[in-house]
Amino acid sequence: MKLTPIVAALRARCLRFENRVGGAAQFKAIPDAGKLKLPAAYVVPAEDVTGEQRSQTDYWQDLTEGFSVIVVLNNERDEKGQWASYDAVHDVRHEIWKALLGWCPDPGAHEIQYAGGMLLELNRYELYYQFDFTVKYEIDEADSRQQDDLDALEELKTLSIDVDYIDPGGGPDGNIEHHTEITFP
Repeated sequence: MKLTPIVAALRARCLRFENRVGGAAQFKAIPDAGKLKLPAAYVVPAEDVTGEQRSQTDYWQDLTEGFSVIVVLNNERDEKGQWASYDAVHDVRHEIWKALLGWCPDPGAHEIQYAGGMLLELNRYELYYQFDFTVKYEIDEADSRQQDDLDALEELKTLSIDVDYIDPGGGPDGNIEHHTEITFP
């Protein structure tokens, strides 16, 4: 799935980030490359999970694509001496849910669903929290090479049929008793 629409939706609907939403190839790059002012969010790809190929005549397989929104929050103590990020994770999750859950950014997919979250890192200055999401697709013959191969075949022009009648009790004898051809316009 394309993650650019996810980034755009978070920028437009999660005002807390003040447009500080970016993409990252993987989480490990964020502390080094992520220089956005806090709070900030990063959209990263996650794993794809597939089901069995369920068709014997064409192609039909379920695919669950994942992506994560990693938020980086300021974790410095407030004036009461409490860590500022304690309740912020709950509030940020609600904002992200309002921006993404139930939305279908790809017309060929189902809606975005929440798949959980986890604390990634916590220090005196920053809190890194990952929110995971999934989108389900159905892969069919249009997505496969099979359809391209079928489309490359010549158009069927003539159907030739040979009939070997079954001899009672002895099965086909190998002699063609009837032949017909059907020519399509």
